[in-house]
Amino acid sequence: MTEQPHVGRSKISRRRKRRIKTRTLVTVAVVACAAFGVGNGTVQVMRQLSCKNDPLLINVAASSDIAPAISRVATVFNQQQHQVKGRCVAVVVYGGSPATQAAQIDGMAAANGQPIDDVFSAWIPDSSMWVAQARAFPLGTQTVQPAGFSVARSPLMLVMPATAAKHVPAFPRAGWRLLLPPQAGGPREPSAFRVDLPDPTQSAAGLATLVEIGRLLGSSASAGSRFARFAFASSVTPYFDDPFSLASFVGLAARPLDGLPITVTSEQAVIAYDEANPGQPLAASYPSGGSQALGAPELNYPYVVTATDQLRIAAATAFGQMLRGSFAARVIRWFGFRSANGVPDALPPSFGLNSQLLQLASAQSPAEAPTELQAWNRLVLSSRDLALIDVSSAMSNPAGPDGGTLEQELSQTAALGLRFFPDSANIGLWVYPSVANDSATYQQLVPVGPLPAMLGKTSRRADLEHIDSSLTPNSQPRAPLYGAILDAYKYMLSTWKPHYYNSVLVLTSGIEDAPGDISAPALFQKLTALADPSRPVPVNILVVGDPPDLAALQRIAMATGGRAYPITSPSQVGKVFFEAISRRVCESDCVGG
Repeated sequence: MTEQPHVGRSKISRRRKRRIKTRTLVTVAVVACAAFGVGNGTVQVMRQLSCKNDPLLINVAASSDIAPAISRVATVFNQQQHQVKGRCVAVVVYGGSPATQAAQIDGMAAANGQPIDDVFSAWIPDSSMWVAQARAFPLGTQTVQPAGFSVARSPLMLVMPATAAKHVPAFPRAGWRLLLPPQAGGPREPSAFRVDLPDPTQSAAGLATLVEIGRLLGSSASAGSRFARFAFASSVTPYFDDPFSLASFVGLAARPLDGLPITVTSEQAVIAYDEANPGQPLAASYPSGGSQALGAPELNYPYVVTATDQLRIAAATAFGQMLRGSFAARVIRWFGFRSANGVPDALPPSFGLNSQLLQLASAQSPAEAPTELQAWNRLVLSSRDLALIDVSSAMSNPAGPDGGTLEQELSQTAALGLRFFPDSANIGLWVYPSVANDSATYQQLVPVGPLPAMLGKTSRRADLEHIDSSLTPNSQPRAPLYGAILDAYKYMLSTWKPHYYNSVLVLTSGIEDAPGDISAPALFQKLTALADPSRPVPVNILVVGDPPDLAALQRIAMATGGRAYPITSPSQVGKVFFEAISRRVCESDCVGG
């Protein structure tokens, strides 16, 4: 088979002829192998009888996209009747999600109650990242033995429906920057742009994307905030890795949705989709950047032996040798993958795929994927927040020369902040001092709970929006700020929930004015003593106006792993919100520092 496309011939004609030639070669090879299996006389007949009576069955797990190609090779392997230690080997290929298969192989998920050696003897995930993950667990360390070679390769691509790409001037030249929101350095137009990110916890394509975004944003002081904006702006989806799922993705751009979605998928998936939908090809681009680090990552389909029984190890190794041969390489290319040496079959002309420059991304360091995934997991935790809002008489003071009050500025801040929280968030609202009980430090207006949940005839979100817009200062000067913070912290600590980011959000003038209330130094000591690294509850304080002791508020917040932020304009809310969100990436060492 010719490895490189010819120049000066019809692209469509060349594509068809290439496919016919490759299909013919594969078909001839299958027939020849089958014929060889029955053409060696009495000895061969005895082998067949022996294999039928006592075959050694090995199961091979493979990523669902490459499973059909591996099954084709396994068919020929079985027809050739390979033997190890006098036993004929029969291979059965099971396609599935690499994440699910990794969980079975590394012992983190049950495999129908069977020993792993009876389930899978070899494994072909779509990326070495799954191998590293599986080997991070005790069982995986024992059973997962990389064979040291790849079966196939397929670069990742940025993909849009062709009709949508026409409305995105930055496609395809912007590379990975296309996936960032404008506030994090992404394209300014169009405003309805939507990033459908394959779930990084379930997809190698999604995880590789996180690594590239991390490389793009770097390690500057603002990188964490920009990564948080990216995480909140992305819509997490299943991986679009076959013609059917990509057809659903393309449907997002059709009426009545008329969306502008973009996703990340493999070159092989793009080729398969375009062949199935020649009249509606995808707009696809190999991402590139100013350095090799920002190129296109590859799915590399490593071959991994997972058997522990010596006989099955030998059988899996024999099948691995078959996968390294020229016949397997032709099958791999016929199915739209690149062979292990990076050689593709003829690439289709759709969207210039056969003429694009492929800049492969540099290899990941061992720490990159785990680090970015850990950051992602912490950022996308559902929020569980108690908002504590100052309604003391100090909030009647002017916020500036425009005549507005601190309460008006704080209300705008609260309303803007609420918009950043998704419906998965659990939010509650207290105010201080209590407007119902002069001796109390706070008054609960909305209990903590899911934003979409109904409270009477309206949702919690609607109640919070109404309250934020109608807050008025209390006529009493009493402002037990420190006591209210302590009560809010104790409440969130006692009701702490796993799988949520539990926090207290204080919106205040920063004025403490309540005789007999706890002092700032005593509050700091109390919070330090109460802080539990296994149940973190950071206190983030947004201070409007000119507080008398901002440094004390900063110490109080830092004792819990939070921060105090001076707010001079509601326009700062977005920046502060994502700065605070990015603090989720901190572990327990954020507490007190």
